[in-house]
Amino acid sequence: MKYALFFCMSLMLESSLLQADKGPEDVSPKEIKEEPWFTGTLLSSSAEVVPYGFIDIEPYLFSTVNYAQYNRRWHSESVPNVYNINPELLIQIGLGKSVHFQFTPQFFYNESKGRSATRFGDLPVELDFQLVSAEDTDWWPNVKLSVRETLPTGKYQKLEPKNLGLDATGAGSFSTAIGLAISKKSWFGGHYWLNTRFNFVPTFSAPVHVKGFNTYGGGYGTRGKAYPGTFYQTILSFELSLTRNWAFAIDIMNNYNNKVRFKGNPGFRSPGISAKVGLPSSTSFSLAPAIEYNWSEAIGIIAGCWFTVAGRNTNNFASAAIALNYYGPITSSKKPTEEQPSHGGGPGAGK
Repeated sequence: MKYALFFCMSLMLESSLLQADKGPEDVSPKEIKEEPWFTGTLLSSSAEVVPYGFIDIEPYLFSTVNYAQYNRRWHSESVPNVYNINPELLIQIGLGKSVHFQFTPQFFYNESKGRSATRFGDLPVELDFQLVSAEDTDWWPNVKLSVRETLPTGKYQKLEPKNLGLDATGAGSFSTAIGLAISKKSWFGGHYWLNTRFNFVPTFSAPVHVKGFNTYGGGYGTRGKAYPGTFYQTILSFELSLTRNWAFAIDIMNNYNNKVRFKGNPGFRSPGISAKVGLPSSTSFSLAPAIEYNWSEAIGIIAGCWFTVAGRNTNNFASAAIALNYYGPITSSKKPTEEQPSHGGGPGAGK
């Protein structure tokens, strides 16, 4: 973890020094400052809204195995493997010069110990607002404010006891997230660009009425109300263009979740043994390196992996991911331009 952070910070420092030392007289005629073609990283959100008349479509596929569990002392303990396939479809539609609408339908297929379940997940819908545009200044980064509401469309209660919790694909709560995304591109010369992103997203969830086996625990006869804690997600991301078509990307993510409280009748798991409802606070650190190839400013593909490096009271997992990004006009009368680069970027929250 510390080596990845050192590497990324070194790249940022070198980029800043190169730009400070290079004046117009140092740029050769062959060094044309062409905007890079980026899809966006696997997990972070772009700090640029999609303008009116344009759309960004990005189907994702995550294939994950949860092979261990971090305990409260940050030690990883083996558990039976749980396999998960999660297709998502990120869609962003420009509503004006400085605002766009976004929604991300998703499905889950879960499998473990000969059991499986397929369910629709919770549905995030979002409005994004451009607060600062880097096109208006050479000094300030892009800054975007997001307001997201997650609709509880996934299954979260009255679960089948024999399914080992595999049929739980939602939180059951109306959750509101207010996020901030910041990004800045730095030019090394030629095709070499470094795009730095920072996301901070706190999520506040409403209480949930639960019955029986549910996402938060429970058992036979469970009935009451769960109070999900505030969830905080922080992502620091980098994209480095190697050529105009090829780029390297990495996300450094931290998730922190406050504990889930419960009031009511916890029910029982077996005669004489009370069920547990609620979850302790948890935190995790993960990395998501990836390689991307962009055919043009309008279309590109990114593939990589996502894995935990440390955690407490959370899953220890490894995931393979791939996404195809298309950014362009809704009607054929508009054309993508160099001033309107691709706006790709993963949903992030909720992972």
